[in-house]
Amino acid sequence: MDYEDSVAAHYGSGGVLERMLAVVRNAGGNPEHFAPADLRGADQLHIGGPAATSRVATRAGIRAGARVLDIGSGLGGVARHLAGDFGATVHGVDLTPEFVAAAQNLSERTGLAGQLEFTQASALALPLADASFDAAVLVHVGMNIRDKDRLFAEAARVLRPGGVLAVYDIMVTGGDIEAYPMPWAPTAETSFVQPPLAYSDALAQAGFDVGHEAKPLPEGIAFLEHALDAGGPVGLAGSALANLLTAFRAGILAPVEIYAHRP
Repeated sequence: MDYEDSVAAHYGSGGVLERMLAVVRNAGGNPEHFAPADLRGADQLHIGGPAATSRVATRAGIRAGARVLDIGSGLGGVARHLAGDFGATVHGVDLTPEFVAAAQNLSERTGLAGQLEFTQASALALPLADASFDAAVLVHVGMNIRDKDRLFAEAARVLRPGGVLAVYDIMVTGGDIEAYPMPWAPTAETSFVQPPLAYSDALAQAGFDVGHEAKPLPEGIAFLEHALDAGGPVGLAGSALANLLTAFRAGILAPVEIYAHRP
């Protein structure tokens, strides 16, 4: 099993669609037809949840009519948010077959299927045409990808000239991770966290002009504290969240946003 297979196996734990529908059902909603917000952010497990998605999309300039690629789209929560709240048309790509099937199913139940498409594939070999997107987002995905040079080269290839790549990942800001599991990896074998400078260098190597960078660490700490107090997101181990919170507080890791444009 190569590391991409291990990553897919980590996320594809089984029963994920039913867990999402149970969130809607338990809140008194109709699981056959509901709004994306009815999932209560359970389909957006990155730091900050839907509020962070809105922030990243706004800073990236995503607007109605934009064609957006969601690299590592998971359950499609970010894609549905960009479609429903920003009016974009989104193509999501993810390694995990169960996530791709669930993302499409949930999108149909929310009435957004016409704006969304999901494909099972590697971010390192996107089955997409050159210069076919106005923007791309990478939300808490790079921690599982070893070859960031190839990742960003593929992103550059499918973006139109002037297109923007918005990266929002957990990055190294000082020292080594002291404890696993982390939300993205049970062990260090499938964890490829790097510092912001490594991202910027890889983006520049791929031909991007690297612009704005932000590190919303206080918000990240508050988000994790609240998540742990509430029992943690559906399907995510509390020990992984606790380890991440410890690393945030120690200054070892931080959530970081980087915005880069294809000339």
